[in-house]
Amino acid sequence: MIAKLRAGTAWRQLIFESDLERKCLLVLLSQRTVVNIWDQPPQITYRNQVGKATSHTFDYLVTLEDGKKIAIAVKPGALAERNGFDREFALIKAQTAKQFADDALLVMDSSFSAAEVRNAELLHMFRQAEDVEADLVVQQILRGMNCETSLGQVVAATGLQGRAFRAGFKAVFDGIAMTNLSLPVTEASMLSMPEVR
Repeated sequence: MIAKLRAGTAWRQLIFESDLERKCLLVLLSQRTVVNIWDQPPQITYRNQVGKATSHTFDYLVTLEDGKKIAIAVKPGALAERNGFDREFALIKAQTAKQFADDALLVMDSSFSAAEVRNAELLHMFRQAEDVEADLVVQQILRGMNCETSLGQVVAATGLQGRAFRAGFKAVFDGIAMTNLSLPVTEASMLSMPEVR
């Protein structure tokens, strides 16, 4: 997958080895707090349940905007249960050095919903075609909102049709507007402004 992360200016290739890893990567890329992703980082060594030194390669090492690093292992839930990887992961997590990662997460198919994946897929697709003009027009309308407004109303106000939908969709994930992200983002999605802190 080709993506541009906040830690760099150029688009770069990220590797995944399964559809679940692809979905996880898309959801990670949609998170505003994620600034960098290292795919297939170096192996770590840990002692397994019988005390034998063995190695594990995380699927992703994610850096957040606060500097924290999260090591992520991706496994289908049924497989993790069947082969006991969930128990093995507890050992891996406990023995992962803080210099490598501040925390470790086991991501399974139950870790995100179909709506989250759909939104992340669309966001990734929309981000690949930059449209500065549409982004600016939509952001100006969003900043002028004084009540909840549907994404469709924002699109209609611009006259830019699909370009405005894509810009509005990105604006939600950029934190310019808010909506319920547990549902698919559509023209019917109600948008509100983030509360000023």
